[in-house]
Amino acid sequence: MELLIKLGLFLLLAAIGFWRGRRNELAHLKQIEAEEAELQDVLIFASRHPPRLAQPMDPVLVSGSVVVGSDFFRLLIAGLRKVVGGNYRSYENILERARRHALVRLKQHARAHGARMVFNVRFSTSRISDSRRGTEAAQVEVLAYGTAYVPARGSVADSRVHHKPDPTIGTLDRGQTDLMKNPASRWWVIGWFAGVLYALGELVTDRFWAHSWRYVDGAPWMLLLALGLALTVVLVAVHARRRKLPWGETVILSLLTAPLLPLVLYFVLLRVNGVTAFDTAPTRYVLQKDLRLAPEQAHGKPVLNFVDNHDYWQTQKTGSTVDIVVVRGVLSFYQYDLQGLAPRYQAYYSSARGTRSGNPG
Repeated sequence: MELLIKLGLFLLLAAIGFWRGRRNELAHLKQIEAEEAELQDVLIFASRHPPRLAQPMDPVLVSGSVVVGSDFFRLLIAGLRKVVGGNYRSYENILERARRHALVRLKQHARAHGARMVFNVRFSTSRISDSRRGTEAAQVEVLAYGTAYVPARGSVADSRVHHKPDPTIGTLDRGQTDLMKNPASRWWVIGWFAGVLYALGELVTDRFWAHSWRYVDGAPWMLLLALGLALTVVLVAVHARRRKLPWGETVILSLLTAPLLPLVLYFVLLRVNGVTAFDTAPTRYVLQKDLRLAPEQAHGKPVLNFVDNHDYWQTQKTGSTVDIVVVRGVLSFYQYDLQGLAPRYQAYYSSARGTRSGNPG
């Protein structure tokens, strides 16, 4: 009989606990719904920044926290779940109500500052009940926080956050000011380093290629500079502006790219023109009195004038001959191979240096 009385008392208390807990939950939900309806004009976003605004804005940190506890009936149900397993529906309801109520208080905080939009909204959840005491009802705190933007007013001292307001708010976060972390500039930087490595590779490996191509009339540096500048302008107009790359980074990358492109184009044009040339047979040239070299026979090849090496050609006899590979590819300009002349130049200048060092007077 005593066991039945205790069991009946337990069931009665459990029923009262369920009824009272359910009533409190419904009242809490009703309160949350009423406050959510009142705060519909305050919008929340998970994105970090708002779109660009013409009006100066100040960022303000807003937050809302709430502590929600469970009743002993739900604690009993959760204890049974530990035995049979499954979703802790009772705890899920607590967390859902806590998150909604925390958002309501966040919106109230934003409205108090005169803001109607909150960005970068995040949640933080912590348990504040003593887990070592199994009889204590579960209590959880949920903190919702984000950044609200309010119109800037007055001077820096009058600003709500005491900083100089910026007329625009960028779309990239601070972590992306690094050129390699910014997706809009990453490929530009990678391309710039690739161009530097290519130019250095051409300079270092020139002697190991089958042909060491050079421009017949000297490199057209003015044309190469103009092409490099035009390509830089295209990068700025198409890549940087389309991806909304900040002007500071755009200027820096443009200043680095504009002088690099002519050097890269110098080698690229030689390679393309040389690869597309089919007649690579040497042409015999005859040294003239004016130190120019003319083709021995009319093959349509150009007259060569090696201005940079006039001192060498001055030591050669007029009428002497030399075989030089001169080609013309798809780009329609002539270029010659330095490989046949390099040993001559090297021997001459080595001899000249030896003569100067042996007779210092």
